[in-house]
Amino acid sequence: MAVLPAVLSMVAVTYVRDIDASRAFYELLGFREQRAGRAETSAWSSLEQGEQLILLTSTRPPLVIPPLPLLFYFFFDDVEGILAILAEAGIDVTRLGQAPHALGGEAKVTDPDGNTVLLGQREPSATRAGGSRGEDVSRFSLLREAAALVAARGTPGQACQVGAADGQPCELTAEVRLADSAGVTVWACLGHAEEVLVTVPGAFVASDDDHGIARFIARRGG
Repeated sequence: MAVLPAVLSMVAVTYVRDIDASRAFYELLGFREQRAGRAETSAWSSLEQGEQLILLTSTRPPLVIPPLPLLFYFFFDDVEGILAILAEAGIDVTRLGQAPHALGGEAKVTDPDGNTVLLGQREPSATRAGGSRGEDVSRFSLLREAAALVAARGTPGQACQVGAADGQPCELTAEVRLADSAGVTVWACLGHAEEVLVTVPGAFVASDDDHGIARFIARRGG
C-alpha cells in the first residue's frame, strides 16, 4: 500500500464583510496579522498564533453567504483567561459547561459576521472560576447520592430532559430532578445535571421527600 503524503499545515479561510472588524475580533483570541493585501475589489489578512493560521478575505461587492451554525472551534490551554479578555472587550459570552471533549469548560461567542465560534479547554484546570476540582467531585458525589434515593423510589423512568449543546436530545435515563428559584424543574442524567448546576445560578437538586421548607414551617406552627 502506497504511503500517503503528509499534510504539513492547514489554513482556515473565511469570507468577512469588514476586514478590520474581523481582524480585531480574532486578535482578541490571540492571533496577530502577519501579512495583508488590499485592492479595489478585494482585501485579505493572514493571522497567526503559533502554528495556527486564519485567512480573512473580503470582496466588493460582498459575497452573500448565510451565517453558519459553527465557523471555528478553538481549544485553549486556559479558556477562562480568553473568556475574561472577551468579556472585558464587551463580547457576549455564553458558557456551555463542561463537555466530555472540553473538561476544562466550553463557551460560545459570535464573530462580527454573526457566525458562532466555540471555545474550549480539553483538560480540566486545577482551579476554575466557580469552584475547584475537589468541589466538582464533591458536587458529583452528592448527585450520585440523590440519584440513589430516586432509584430506591423507582422513579422517574424517563429520558433526560436536557439536550446537548448542539440541540440534539440526550438519550440517557434521567436520574435526578433539578429546580431553580423560579420554580422550573427538569429531570436530568448525572452528566447534564452537573452541567446545569455549574452553569445556571441558583439551580439545585430537588427532593420529593417530606423534609423540605413546608415541613419546617409546619413544625413552627406556621
